[in-house]
This record gives sequence, C-alpha cells and structure tokens, in this order.
Amino acid sequence: MTSEEVAKINELEPEIIDLTILSSDSSASEDGGDDDDPTNGTTSLYENTSDTSEVEIQLNQDTRLQLKNVINTISAVRLRQLLIDLVDTEQAVEIALTRELITLNRETHKIVPRWETCQNCGEDYDTNTERELDECEYHPGELEVDEDGFADHDEDVHGPMDTEENRAAFPENFIWTCCDATGNGQGCVQGDHQPSTGSRKRRRL
Repeated sequence: MTSEEVAKINELEPEIIDLTILSSDSSASEDGGDDDDPTNGTTSLYENTSDTSEVEIQLNQDTRLQLKNVINTISAVRLRQLLIDLVDTEQAVEIALTRELITLNRETHKIVPRWETCQNCGEDYDTNTERELDECEYHPGELEVDEDGFADHDEDVHGPMDTEENRAAFPENFIWTCCDATGNGQGCVQGDHQPSTGSRKRRRL
C-alpha cells in the first residue's frame, strides 16, 4: 500500500471525541444554563444573595480601624447590649471580658468588679493590683468662677461662665474653695483611692 493510499484512509476515519472531559458546567452551558446564571453558580464574598442576608467582610487593617472608630462613637447603651449578647453567645468573648472586668477580692475571696471609680478624684483604678501610697490627689472643695478671668465675658451675650466647657477650656479662670488654687492646680489632698458610693465625683487635677 502506497503512502497516498494510507493518507486517503486516514481522512475517511471518523474523529473520536472523549465525552468524559466535558464537565457538568459544560453540559449546563449547552442546555442554556449560562444564559440564566451569569455568575455560573458562584456568589461574590461581598454580594447580597437576598434582601436579608448579611455581607461577609474580610478582616484587615481597614476594617480594624473602622471598627475602632465605631466603638468610639457608638452609644454606650448599644455597646453594652452588644457585649451582653456576645457574652451569651460567644464563650471566647466571655472569657476575655471576665479576665478584664472581674477579679477575686484578695481579702474576702469574693468575685468582684476589677475596676472601680474613685469617689474623690474620679479616676478608674484596678483593684486587682497593689496600689501606690497617696496616689489619689484631689480637691475636697468646690470649683468656683473667677470673674476677673472672664473680664470680657457678658453672660447675656456669651452665656453662663460656669459651664463644663469653660471649666475644661479655661481652668485657670476657676478657683478651688479648699485651697484657692486655680482649676488646673494640683490636688491639695492626697490619699488612697476610695470606691465610688454614688456621690458626686471630685475633680482630679
């Protein structure tokens, strides 16, 4: 048989197609499935599949920064409720918050809050650590306006002199009755932190 005859026989043999290489996606395409589903059955990480579904977010530096911003601005009521809900549902959160917020009293061995607010200076302090001697500094008196410091202030025009905003912005224009120090003067009384009893906090300076 000549080479020309072999070539003619090869041209007449039918082409063999391996159907096993066709995937189910290919079959769906042939059935027209792709026309109805442009995503080929996949859902983007950030895509809502329904009006009520939540969007999944990948954690990174941007999300961490935004989360911290939200924590700083969200209402205290909502933040507390969120923590309570997480304590009820997430054991890891419960463990972490217990370590940070709860401790064992060294004397009574009772479970107590770890953090207290001093009724004298208004500072939060850790009851689980050894305290320093005379670390609390405060004024036992009242903070009054020094009108000479507001020489150009007309209350009919500018509003009251004695406001929280003015105390923070112009402490030098206020006087402590206990020692005649200005509002930003160092506390004239020193002692140990005392747990708050619900009375008005003294300002620590």
